[in-house]
Parts: sequence; C-alpha cells; structure tokens
Amino acid sequence: MIFMDTKQMLEKAIRFFLFIFILFIPMKTSIYPISFGILVLLFGIYIFKNKQFSTFITIIKANKKVIVAFVLVISCMTLSNILSPYSTYDSWRIIFHYIFRYFLFFLILLFFYKKAVISKHFIILAVFSSLLLQAVDGIFQAIYQYDFIRHKVGSLYAYGLSGATFNRNTFGLFMAIGASLAIVFLIKKEYNNFSNYKKGLLYFSTILFIFGLLFSYSRSAWIFFNVFSILFFSLEYKSLSYKDFIISLMCIFFIVFSFYYFDTLYTRLLQLIHLNSSNRDTVWLDSLHLIKERPFFGYGLMTYAKIASQKIFSVHNSFLEITLFLGLFGLITFTFLLYVIFQKILQIKNSIYISFFLSFLTITQFDHSIIKSIPMLSTLSLFAFFIYSETKGVKELPNEIS
Repeated sequence: MIFMDTKQMLEKAIRFFLFIFILFIPMKTSIYPISFGILVLLFGIYIFKNKQFSTFITIIKANKKVIVAFVLVISCMTLSNILSPYSTYDSWRIIFHYIFRYFLFFLILLFFYKKAVISKHFIILAVFSSLLLQAVDGIFQAIYQYDFIRHKVGSLYAYGLSGATFNRNTFGLFMAIGASLAIVFLIKKEYNNFSNYKKGLLYFSTILFIFGLLFSYSRSAWIFFNVFSILFFSLEYKSLSYKDFIISLMCIFFIVFSFYYFDTLYTRLLQLIHLNSSNRDTVWLDSLHLIKERPFFGYGLMTYAKIASQKIFSVHNSFLEITLFLGLFGLITFTFLLYVIFQKILQIKNSIYISFFLSFLTITQFDHSIIKSIPMLSTLSLFAFFIYSETKGVKELPNEIS
C-alpha cells in the first residue's frame, strides 16, 4: 500500500513537471530547462524504482527505423564539426541538446505513455493551455503595450504582438498552431461530444488565436495557417457539414475584415503577395555561395556568424541551413529522417498529422531554425510523440485522469 502511494505520488509529480515544461516551451525562461531537468530525474527514478529497463529497450526496438535515421543525422553533425576549422563550443552544445533534450524528451514521452503515466488527452490539455496562455498574454500586450508574463514591449501597430515569446515570428507560429488545433477540434467529429462550456471556450480560444496570429504580423505564420487549413479541409472535405462551412466562413469574414480595417495588416499582406523577402533572398544567395566552397560536409553547426558576409542570425531556410552547416551528406541524412517520419504518417493515414507535417516543413523554409530554435525543436519533439504513439497495444489513460 505504501509502495502504491509512493508510485502514485511519483506519477503525479511527472505529470506536473511535464505540464510545466510544455507550458513554458514558447518562452525562453529558466523554468523551461529546470522543469525538463526535473522531468529527466523523475524518469530515471521511475525506471530504477520499477525496474523498467526492458520497457525502455522495447520502445527503442519498436522505433528503430526513426532512431537509425536520427543517429545518422547526429553522426553527420559530429563529422562536420570535427572536419570544420570554424567549430565552436556552441557547435557541440547543439548536438548535446539534440540528443539529451529533444530526442530524449521524445523517448520519455513514449515511455510514460506506454506505462499509462500520461495520456494524449493530458498532452493536448497541456499544449492547449500553453497556447491559450500566450494568446491571452497577446491580448494583454495589445491593450497595455507589454505582456504580463515577461513585460516584453509589443503593440498592434509598430512592433506587432510577441506575447512572452522571443519575437513576433515565434509568437505567430504558436498562434498558428493554436488556430490550427482549434479548427481540428471544431470540425473533427470525435470532439463533437464536448460540453457547452468546452465548446464556448473553444470558440473564444479560436478568436484569440486568430487575433494573435494576425497581429503578430508574421507572414511565415500566416503561410503556416493557410497551408494547414487548405490541406486539412482538402483531406476532410467528405466529412464536412454545413455547420463546418458556416464556422469556416465566419473565420474568413473575421480575417478579411481585419485586413480591410487595419492598414498595417494590409501592408504586410501586400508584402507577402509581392514576395518581399525582407532581405532573406540576400542571405539565401550568400548561403549558396558559401555552400559551393564546402559542399560535402559544410562548416559545422552554428558557424554562420564566422563565415557569412551578411550580418545575420539565421539562414531562414531549413534546407540551406542544413547544407551550409552539414553539407550534402547532412542534407541527405535529414531528408531521410523526414522521409521516415512522413512514411509513418502515411501508414497512420491521419489528415491532422499530414497537414501539420507539411505546414512545419513549409514554415521552416522562411523562419524558425530546426538546428537551434528551442521552441521549434521542442514542438517537433511533441509532434513526433503523437505520430509514434500511434501503436498497437499502447494503453490510453482514462479521461478523468487526463
């Protein structure tokens, strides 16, 4: 009986710190690494206390294809760093983070899901809470010119909204994810049994997400949301009802009205239509020139500050960034990893995963480094968990727990 009480306390602690970790993914604060460190510690305690090494090994064996693809990526990263004269401490720290933060997080989630410590319902609740917190913070920032969490300056006009995130593009990305999830919950028939209270909260959240998405002025986030919406509606068109079309038309009307009423929004839309890259094309051309000098193994991770002729913080294109840092061999291994994941999604035949996968792939061609962006990589780890948790024999927690 004492053991059961201790086990239950440990599982509650795991859920608590996992919830906190997910809540703070969009924000660069000390709570993010601290909560993850505690989560890893609790994971170790759980395995040792309950002698679950074999379960962890089973999970690794069950997902060996994606693990092999990931090991190839890490091998390319390591080789590029070794061969490059430009490698720094940050070059090696990125590899450490890939292994012990993002990939370990993915495996920890799979492990706790298999052991019924967490459920998908719980993860979705944590994700939605994190996104809604940012959306509410964005409204606060729109009214008071700063957010209530980190007191970051932002506005509807001059700067755009950023919430408590690093910048408006990051905020826009999470608002796009929130708006996309809201569409899924509103349209997918599996969620039609929501109570009136939950439906009301969902409608309200959708408005907040779209508002935050628009006034982040992040064109890449706008593209994400449009790609997701087009793909999702195309794949789900047979199951759409008149109610779904009405909801969609209301969202479209709200968006069109916003662009018509706010000149700043309309100006950003014109920049998008006219393919204004905000000098990204200059960075891309410079990257292509540099790639020609070291095409096979690249310059090593996080070396653009030393080699670029432009004063840039990011390449703003995932394929160019990978090729610049890791060369053609790195691009091939990353492409193989994407292929393995997409192949898994196609096996599942899930329209939500397909839409999110292609939306993430699209947005990383303009923003959000998949080499160094903490919020993006943590988000992708969560996304990978949902994909690879679609396995037979995995027990789901009862709804009342999650």
